Amino acid sequence: MSSSEAAIKRYQFDIQVKNVSRLCHAKPIVTVNGRFPGPTIYAREGDQVFVNVTNHAQYNMSIHW
Repeated sequence: MSSSEAAIKRYQFDIQVKNVSRLCHAKPIVTVNGRFPGPTIYAREGDQVFVNVTNHAQYNMSIHW
């Protein structure tokens, strides 16, 4: 792939803990942009990918790719 075909992909991930009710039980879960599981990153070989992560939770997070 030539550099003229490569794209720059930019993503904003907002991390939040939200209460979700399932089977009458509320449980806090970590969401990315309000979703669980988080969004999919789309890229091709040679693309540059920039992910800006903002942690709105009250504790540290770890994201696994």
